[in-house]
Amino acid sequence: MFISLLSDFGLNQEYVGVCKAVLLSVCPGVDIVDICHNGSTFDIEEGALMLRNFVEYSPVGVHVAVVDPGVGTERRGIAVETERGDFLVGPDNGILIEAIDRLKFTKAVALENEHYMLHPVSSSFHGRDVFAPAAGYLAKGISLSELGRPLMYDDLYVVRLPSPEEGEAEIRGTVLRVDRFGNLQTNIPGRMVPSKERITVEIGGEIISIRHVKTFGNVHPGSSFSTKMLMVWQLFHKIKGMQQHF
Repeated sequence: MFISLLSDFGLNQEYVGVCKAVLLSVCPGVDIVDICHNGSTFDIEEGALMLRNFVEYSPVGVHVAVVDPGVGTERRGIAVETERGDFLVGPDNGILIEAIDRLKFTKAVALENEHYMLHPVSSSFHGRDVFAPAAGYLAKGISLSELGRPLMYDDLYVVRLPSPEEGEAEIRGTVLRVDRFGNLQTNIPGRMVPSKERITVEIGGEIISIRHVKTFGNVHPGSSFSTKMLMVWQLFHKIKGMQQHF
């Protein structure tokens, strides 16, 4: 079983490498896959989105997500087992919930057994001292129940990504993020978008008519457009305040 790792630690300091070192110390030779470490700092919703998108295509594994502005507070650490046998490990702040729902919850525990932690446990680096050891031991084959007391699904902290609203004449959605290519990725699924050559988008108080095309190569460089996944290209050059409803 491999381990995947998602964080907001960045790659210009040693934090990710240290977490990997702990994983390898606990479970020597395990394969480790980086999901992302350069997302927006402290952005739990973005982390939840990336983790959900990853597990949709991932084989069975142990998936660690650490975007943790509440580290060192009363928020607990959790590990969750899913129907197909994956484990999800991280803070109980909502970052795991979208992936849990995608993979289907079976059981969970609070990470409380100090035998499976590094000591002393830092108040600011639970990725190293709590989550990485737990993930390593799960990949090594220990039972989930060894890590702490059981939790029910309703015990977990929930942060939901916003859902689109479909009216008679419009669809209201939210920009979830702007990716590195300049695409505004929204929560509107392609099946909700009319099959028209052009669609009208209102965002940030501006109304723009854009082409609705199959892919990037169907328009000229610098053009604004939407695709079946409603990723709107280059609009961010024109509109400020990306986290707007439209």
